Amino acid sequence: MKKHLLLVSILSISLMSAQSNDALNREFERQNRENKVKFDSYVAKRYGVDKSPEVLKEIEKQRANLAGFYFNQPYFHQPDDLDQVKNSNADFLQNGTITGLTGSFNGENIKYTVFDGGRAFEGHVLFNNIPNRIVNKEDPSMNYSDHATAVSSFIGSKNQAYTFQLTGGGTHPVNFKGIAPNSTFDNYAFANSVLPGTTNTISVYQKILIAQPKISNHSYGSNQGWSNAAISGAWVWFGTYNAGAYTDLQGTYYVNDRNYDLIVYSNPSYVIVKSAGNYFGMGPAGNTMPKYYVNSGNAVAFPDGATIPPNNCALGYDCIGPGSLAKNIIVVGATDIITSNDKRYTTTTDVIKSDYSSAGPRDDGAIKPDITTTGTDVAHASTDEDTVGSQLISVGSGTSYSAPVVTGIIGLWMQIYKQLFPTLELNAASAKTLTIHSASEAGNIGPDPWHGWGFINAKKGAELLVGKSNNTVIFADETLISGNTNSKVVKASGSEPLKVTISWIDPAGTSTSAHNSRVSKLVNDLDLRIIDTSTNTIYYPWKLDANNPMTPATKADNTVDNVEQVVIDNAVAGRNYKIEILNKGTLVNDAGTAAPQNYSIIVTGFSEVLGTKDVTSPANGIVIAPTLTKDVVNILKAPKKSSYTVYDLSGKKLQSGVINSAQEIISLSSYTNGIYIIEVKTDKDVISKKVIKE
Repeated sequence: MKKHLLLVSILSISLMSAQSNDALNREFERQNRENKVKFDSYVAKRYGVDKSPEVLKEIEKQRANLAGFYFNQPYFHQPDDLDQVKNSNADFLQNGTITGLTGSFNGENIKYTVFDGGRAFEGHVLFNNIPNRIVNKEDPSMNYSDHATAVSSFIGSKNQAYTFQLTGGGTHPVNFKGIAPNSTFDNYAFANSVLPGTTNTISVYQKILIAQPKISNHSYGSNQGWSNAAISGAWVWFGTYNAGAYTDLQGTYYVNDRNYDLIVYSNPSYVIVKSAGNYFGMGPAGNTMPKYYVNSGNAVAFPDGATIPPNNCALGYDCIGPGSLAKNIIVVGATDIITSNDKRYTTTTDVIKSDYSSAGPRDDGAIKPDITTTGTDVAHASTDEDTVGSQLISVGSGTSYSAPVVTGIIGLWMQIYKQLFPTLELNAASAKTLTIHSASEAGNIGPDPWHGWGFINAKKGAELLVGKSNNTVIFADETLISGNTNSKVVKASGSEPLKVTISWIDPAGTSTSAHNSRVSKLVNDLDLRIIDTSTNTIYYPWKLDANNPMTPATKADNTVDNVEQVVIDNAVAGRNYKIEILNKGTLVNDAGTAAPQNYSIIVTGFSEVLGTKDVTSPANGIVIAPTLTKDVVNILKAPKKSSYTVYDLSGKKLQSGVINSAQEIISLSSYTNGIYIIEVKTDKDVISKKVIKE
């Protein structure tokens, strides 16, 4: 029966995802049409009627990389440019030295999907350890991309030693081994393009729906502040400017972020990893280069004596661009190589933020980036950018190069998860929870705008998965019914901090062009608390101050992050602590309809679980029974004129009605076997119960 139930549940989820993706594809097609009209208007104003071949080539390049519009100004996707293996402890997984696991993990049977600047050169020697490792999904007429080839190599280059001859004399030995050298790839361009066998130009969001990736890397972004790449020898401001007043999209939750959140909410198995950007410190302050702003697509010189916008992240924070601020993805910053301690992390001071790596938080104070790892002065595969490809290698830096390390590690965790739990999968919420809970401390204690939740630790993540398998760690996917409190009581071990992390896939927020808006972008606000049952002391999650994010995080009510973490550093050994998960307001789905919210939770630092239960609102004697049925469920002792609603686990409303008797009979006979939620609303309470139809 359990196997049949699982198959039915998977089928129903797949069908619902397909229907949701059809709706998302229509939305993205609408965006494409709208952007095309705006872009054509922009081209007419910017370039006029007579266009040289060079101008036409530039226009088509812009059209392909168009990311959207800000006050009718176009902005564009651009790339965000072995030490990483040891720095991140990934070699412990590769070498099979994790206690409790069988064999080594190098990405066998794991497919990564890479969305980047073009086709990766599949013929590169660093990918030839296994036939057909890279499958390019774009048309063969598209050039190979040096950047896409590099990104793919950070994830999956084979074990290859090499010695660089330094220009000034001497040598520098490296090893190109990626995180998952036995994995395979599907590669797409982030640019708008026509895929083989189709006729319509589609965006990267539509490509994600086509690819259906379990784990994907996105090393590109949009600089919405100062850039010196648009005009040689000059600085260009890509925000708005008018008579001394300026705004920008740095830190702004915008349509690009909403698109990613829409995709992941409809497809909670999609783990999307994205680079934070390389825009920190860019700007004209301290130099004499000419300064321009953009008006109707034209670069206009700032007038003499004008108030000039400050450099990106001039205060140390707020220069991550739109598209890297979504709630449901994992955003990665870059750090310098750890060279001491045999290239191992030992303490927070080992981690040094790369000077170019963009800093958060999101404008509402939500923590971005989510995680960091090594991305500076790292060796990678390269190629000529043509349709032939070439056997080149190079050394470079960027969050583009730290993101695929995180992507690679999560793929290895997926491989381990499949070995330990063959019928389960590491979904987007659980992947983020695992990434954050296992992270090594970096920067300020707690999260901060430079390092997010810390420095990735592949070994610790694998150990937590082993802990889940032997019940020494709580790592579970759970469901919160609106107005209820999920609780569990644990006995602290005293040997390590009592630490709880939750994350959830939140419905997409409302995008805005408001400058530095502090309005929370959360839709469903879950709350995590730990209560000392001996003293009734309540411990709260980490929280950044949106107005002063460079000050250390405090512990308080968090209303902006869809990740919450509570840590009790000195939990008393043997003392009981109650973990509670509850919510504010009414939980809803992506259609705005009342619905339960799934979340992922990890708990460490306990010796015993004393109890786990759902604690509902006062029920006034109302009974929903039986909870295991073949046909009907009864609602007993509910006040007349109360209402009831039946939901499936995705939050879809299946039926509703008004209660007119002391025993209201609800038939589930027309539904497939599975888990359902029955909600009863009175004038005072909302009572919910899970029931199983078998």
